Amino acid sequence: MALLAQAMSLHGQGNLPEAQRYYERVLQSQPDQPEALNYAGILQQQRGQSTQAEHLLRRAIRAAPTYAAAHANLGNVLIVQKRYEEAIAAYHQAIILRPDEVEACLNLGALLKVLNRLPEALDAYRLASERRPHDPEIHYRLGALLAESGQIEQARRALAVTLEGNSAHQGALLLMGTVLHGLGEIEEARAVLGNAVFQLGGTENALALLQHWLRLMPDDPVAQHRLAAWFGQDRPARASDAYVTDLFDRYADQFDQHLQKLGYRAPWLIAERLTERLGPGSGEWAVLDAGCGTGLCAPLLKPYARRLAGVDLSPRMVDKARERGGYDELVVAELTAFLRERPETYDLIVSADTVVYFGDLSELGAAAAGALRPNGWLAFSVERAEPENAPEGHCLNKSGRYSHTADYLDQILLKSGLSAAAVTPVTLRQEGEQPVLGYVVLARKPNLD
Repeated sequence: MALLAQAMSLHGQGNLPEAQRYYERVLQSQPDQPEALNYAGILQQQRGQSTQAEHLLRRAIRAAPTYAAAHANLGNVLIVQKRYEEAIAAYHQAIILRPDEVEACLNLGALLKVLNRLPEALDAYRLASERRPHDPEIHYRLGALLAESGQIEQARRALAVTLEGNSAHQGALLLMGTVLHGLGEIEEARAVLGNAVFQLGGTENALALLQHWLRLMPDDPVAQHRLAAWFGQDRPARASDAYVTDLFDRYADQFDQHLQKLGYRAPWLIAERLTERLGPGSGEWAVLDAGCGTGLCAPLLKPYARRLAGVDLSPRMVDKARERGGYDELVVAELTAFLRERPETYDLIVSADTVVYFGDLSELGAAAAGALRPNGWLAFSVERAEPENAPEGHCLNKSGRYSHTADYLDQILLKSGLSAAAVTPVTLRQEGEQPVLGYVVLARKPNLD
C-alpha cells in the first residue's frame, strides 16, 4: 500500500506522469486493486483520455461492485462522452451504495438540469441538501433551481440556509433579492440587495449587481445613487430626496450609536466656532437646525434660541429628535424648499453633516441667505475636496456624500450675498481608521439698510 499512497500523493501534487507510473506499478502486482484502478481512471480522465478512464473505472467496479466512488467517477467520464443515460445510471448507483454521497447527487442534478429534466434535478439537489443540511453551496444550487422552476417560496427557504451559513454569498444575495421581489416583498428585496452592494464595494461585481437591481426596480433611489457614486454614471447635482429619506429612515435607530463609534464631531465643532465668534448666546434668536437628524445639535443651539426649529427630510429622524426634545418646532421637509418658504425668518441657521448631500450649493446657498434676517448667521460643515479631484468645486465620493473645495465655498457665499467670516479646516470623524477632513463654515448676512 506504500506505492499506492505515494501514487496518490503525487497525484494530489499534480505530478500526473509520476503518479501514473506508480499506479501502473501497483496494478502490475495487484491488477484488481480497486482504489488504484479508480484513481488511475481519474488520472486518465484528467489527461483527456476518457476511453482509458472508462476502462479502468469499469475494472474497479468489477473488482469491487459496491465501490461508490468508482460509480460516481464513471458517471463523470460518461458525461464527457455524452452518454447521458448511462451517466445518470452510474450516479444513481453511487447514491444508493453510499448514504453520505453528495458529489454524485450534485453532479446528477447538474446533468439533469442541462437536460431540462428539472423535477428530477430538484430531487437530486434535495437529496444532497438532506445529506448535508447546513451546506451553503448546496442550498444555493437548490434555491437557484427552485427559483428557475417557479417555486419561489421554497427557493427563499433554501437561500435563507445559504445566507445563514455564508452571509456574504454574492450569488445567494442577488438571487434572494430577485426572489423577494418576485414575492412582492419589495423592502426586504431592497435590504438584501443593498447589503450585497455594500459588501461588494466599488467592484465590477457591484456594478453588475446594481445593474441587476435597476432592472428589477428601475426607479430605486439607492441603486441609482450608488451607481453614480461608485461608477460615475449619471452623477446628480445633489442626492435625491428619495435616497436621503430612505437612507436615514433605515439608519435612524442606529444613528447615534454609529456616530459615537466614528468619533463624530461636526455639531460640537460648529458650536465651538459659534462660541468663539458670537460668545455664549443670549437666548433671544430664532434658530434653525437645518437637517436636524436625531437632534444632536439641540442642546448646543438652545443657548442662542428664543425659538428653536428643526427640519429634516427623514420622518423617522424627526421622530427621534422629537423624543430627544429641545425643539419648539419640528418639520419634515426638503431643506431648500423649506428655506424658500421662510424669508428673513432666522437669526441663525446651523447645518451639521447635511450639506454633504448637496453637490451644487447654488440653490441651497441662495435659499439659506433668503431665510436669514439681516445680520443673521449661517454655520455648516462640509467634507473637504482637493481642487485636483473636484474641477467643478465639488465631487461625489464613493461614500455617497459630496465634498467641496474651499474656493468653491467662498464663491457660493459671495454669490448668495453672504460674507464669509471663517472657513476652518477640521477633522469631522474617523472612517475606516482614516480621518474624514472637512470645513466648518461661518458666514453672515450683511445689513444693507
